[in-house]
Amino acid sequence: MPFEPPHALSHDAQPREIGAACPHCQRHVEAGDRVTACTACGAVHHAGCWQTQGGCGAYECAPPRRVLQTGGRADIYITAGQLDAARPLPKPPRPGSASLPPPPLPARSGALPLAVVSFAVAAAGILLLGIVTGIVAVALGALALGRIQQTRQPGTAWAVSGILLGLADVVGWIVLLAFMLPVVRPGIEMDEFELDPAVLQNVAPAIGRALRANVWLETRASMLPLGSRAIGSGVIVALAGGQALIVTNRHVVDPDFADGDPSSKTSGAEVSVRALGQLPVAGRLAWVAPAGIDLAVLAAPIHSSDARAVAWLEDALPAMGEEVFSIGNPQGLGWTHTRGTVSQVRARSYGDRRITMIQTDTAVNPGNSGGGLYNQQGMLVGINTWTNDKRVSEGLSFAISLKSLLGLDPPFVPEKSPPEEAPR
Repeated sequence: MPFEPPHALSHDAQPREIGAACPHCQRHVEAGDRVTACTACGAVHHAGCWQTQGGCGAYECAPPRRVLQTGGRADIYITAGQLDAARPLPKPPRPGSASLPPPPLPARSGALPLAVVSFAVAAAGILLLGIVTGIVAVALGALALGRIQQTRQPGTAWAVSGILLGLADVVGWIVLLAFMLPVVRPGIEMDEFELDPAVLQNVAPAIGRALRANVWLETRASMLPLGSRAIGSGVIVALAGGQALIVTNRHVVDPDFADGDPSSKTSGAEVSVRALGQLPVAGRLAWVAPAGIDLAVLAAPIHSSDARAVAWLEDALPAMGEEVFSIGNPQGLGWTHTRGTVSQVRARSYGDRRITMIQTDTAVNPGNSGGGLYNQQGMLVGINTWTNDKRVSEGLSFAISLKSLLGLDPPFVPEKSPPEEAPR
């Protein structure tokens, strides 16, 4: 049946109705306006709006359905197939933005082969000049990693291995070259400070004979940095027929030697021997001390008339506080004399052997090793062997006593030699 508007009461606006909003025109009711109040819901309307709109416009009194003008009803039927085929509408684009398709992935660009090449170049750098190949391997590995991240290709392990191995090549070769290349140090060369022969004519006989018995030793070996040399000292203990036996430290003539290691084998290094008044000649290793003791004997041709064999007493052992002096070639300054006192007499064990060590405050520096330690009469009492690092302490030097040396049966006859006055 058609919708019938509810009953209404028309009258002039009362104070309680003034200001109410008409449900039809949404304008407020003012004083003096003719209004119509719905008796069903109580909504207040302008009287004209009630008449033109056909009754109450409040939500509570709205008709439950609309009547088609044709007088019939429109029924909508939806089947199950239509529900299954239904799809949600696409989301509308955001204002001000264009709907762009996602960018395509880059084409496969050979990242895996590049990573393998990086590792191969780094591996080759182990044998080749790794500073160059290592840098190349790191660059190739980094490039491969960048492509792998962009294209999601395999090869990360190869690239990372190439980078790490390349870095190891660079660092390892830098260390190796730093060890092999000659180290340039501000030093003193023997040619710049040659010994003045006139000195031998005005020196005390005890010192003069010790000076004539000293020799300059220079060792070259593969274990030393490329182009470098080791300088040491030696003492002529026997001289006859132009042939001399020279006692020194084993570490001076054998760079591979480890002190105290009885299994150390001689390295066969080339040793040059220079005696006073004679050009350098080749020396031959004739004996090494047993039990890893740091002593050795060289054989070399000595024809200089200025050279002498040292004098010694078999049982000579200086007492603590006794004055002594050293002759050697510290820092390449040949035939240098330094003086000091015996700080203490100590002992050191090499297996079942016990060696007497003479501790002194005599100035001993690199180049003094293998040189002689003498008492005030110029008698050989020890072979200078070791000194402490000058950055740590001063006045700590040690010599192996002559008495211990003779007890090892070296290849020279330990005859008692009376003191001889050096020719003036």
